[in-house]
Amino acid sequence: MKELLLADANRLSASPSEYEATRQQIERAEYKTFTLRETDFDDLVFMEANDNVWANNQKLVDILTPEGKSRTLKEVVDRILKVYPYESPIQVFKQLSEDEPWFEGCFIISARFDPRLMGELLIRPLAAYEKPAHSPKIRFYLEDGNHRALVYAVFLRLSAEKYQPVRVIFSKDWTHLYPWAQLTS
Repeated sequence: MKELLLADANRLSASPSEYEATRQQIERAEYKTFTLRETDFDDLVFMEANDNVWANNQKLVDILTPEGKSRTLKEVVDRILKVYPYESPIQVFKQLSEDEPWFEGCFIISARFDPRLMGELLIRPLAAYEKPAHSPKIRFYLEDGNHRALVYAVFLRLSAEKYQPVRVIFSKDWTHLYPWAQLTS
């Protein structure tokens, strides 16, 4: 795992000093890989969307990920299906992607979705500022894989799939993958 991350960092880094800093972060990082039960999958906290992410679409941000409210996958899917009450996940994401370009990835994934090919999701513990909006049993933030996880959650809710355990890679810190996060964390 660390070798793959270092190769990515080398390709993405603009300078040898940035690569070295990233290499040191990766060497210090600890990773755990495990499988989520369905309830733990439902309780993953979905991304903190804002108008910078969703093309200045504040109305959709406020509906799907309201500020100060819990953003578990289960709750976000409930909100999506309330606004887009279709019976097929593909129809849900087709309409959603027409309203917001970020969801085009979900629409593409939903067209040929197979949970066996989903790959691992990257997760981390909830940050202190995220905890007040969630019950104490909610423990993990979905760091990467939001499109895939959301598609799977909608498929599960609409009974298009039976839950198959999801593999995750857990780390307390993913900033070495997201250099811009170092500026805000």
